[in-house]
Amino acid sequence: MTVEENLANLAQLLEGVDHRAPIISKHKYGKVLSLIAEFADLPASDLYASQVSKPDNLDVRLGQSKDARTATLAVAVILDGKLNNSLIGAAHKFSQEYGRTLILLEQKKGAAGERWRPVAGFSSAGDKKALAVLERLKGNLGEFEICQTQGQLFSVTGFTHDAMGHALVNGGNLRAVLSAATETDQGLDEVEAVVVQRRRQIVTQLQQLVSRPGTTETDLQRALGEKYWLFGGRYVGIIPRRKFTFLDEYDIPLLCADGSLHIVEIKGPCIERLIVKHRGHLIVGKEVHEAVGQTVNYLRALDDQRTALQAELIEELGIEVDLRRIRSSVVIGHPSHVRLTGVGQISRLQIDQTIRAYNSHLSRIEVLTYSDLLDSAEQALRFESEKGDI
Repeated sequence: MTVEENLANLAQLLEGVDHRAPIISKHKYGKVLSLIAEFADLPASDLYASQVSKPDNLDVRLGQSKDARTATLAVAVILDGKLNNSLIGAAHKFSQEYGRTLILLEQKKGAAGERWRPVAGFSSAGDKKALAVLERLKGNLGEFEICQTQGQLFSVTGFTHDAMGHALVNGGNLRAVLSAATETDQGLDEVEAVVVQRRRQIVTQLQQLVSRPGTTETDLQRALGEKYWLFGGRYVGIIPRRKFTFLDEYDIPLLCADGSLHIVEIKGPCIERLIVKHRGHLIVGKEVHEAVGQTVNYLRALDDQRTALQAELIEELGIEVDLRRIRSSVVIGHPSHVRLTGVGQISRLQIDQTIRAYNSHLSRIEVLTYSDLLDSAEQALRFESEKGDI
């Protein structure tokens, strides 16, 4: 079909659409995205569209939902009279900061009805696949300017410092980023450096959060999210399922590199009686015993249902997990919040020694504080950042 015919089909699909209605993108623009996906030679699920009326809301409309953040191609729908240099500048900035590929699709109203056409496309200069997508759209929808955005740093990949950190740490288009970045040794070094720096920022933020009075277990679960790397290099990810057995739901089910499962139970950091005094000695408090008892029940249930669960995980998720060697960690408390009746705050060394003595009598469960977890993560990141100096 000709460009004119393709544009006419696009206008027909957009006719009557209520662009301002708060409806999910795939429902409001589903047919439009299917047509553009055909022109771009992409699956329709890889596209996301939203109506953008002003520069300030472009970032929100094309980056607020998971579908928007993971889209290969974003389509900004611009109504008649709304396109201006400020909006184009916002699109350029958005593409540059987040390494995103997008097109601006503009509406024009006239006596003969409304027409639609792409007026600009944006993509990182280092993303050859994304640039090829925009070129295919030009062939099917007519000429429009393609702006190849370029980050101030990371010239190899075309992504800025923030974009790299966002994409690699928070689950962005990881394959596209790595494909572009690791083509050269310089690009690989820069990617490694920015990931380490971004993760160290996250560790610092978490350290501030756990030290803050009033921080809850829910706050920590939300903050830890999918950041499995905090627990060490032997873990390769988090299993996308929290409920294995009938009664239990796990906070963080880690998948180990050897295929085994490690359950992490998250508790709150603000526990004054994490350590208590008993007959002249320091012992762990009630909250620790209860958390460990809860985890013991997790392990027992998993042991009892091991065979059926392994088959179910393979069938449902395609994941082979060895449930014969399950271990668990309980992350609980922080030294800055611990108080002893009649004594006040006790030292970090006393807390560490008490928990270490307690752990020595456990076999498949380890108790650690948030300071243990975050200090270990910080040390590992410091080692990674120093490798280049050797």
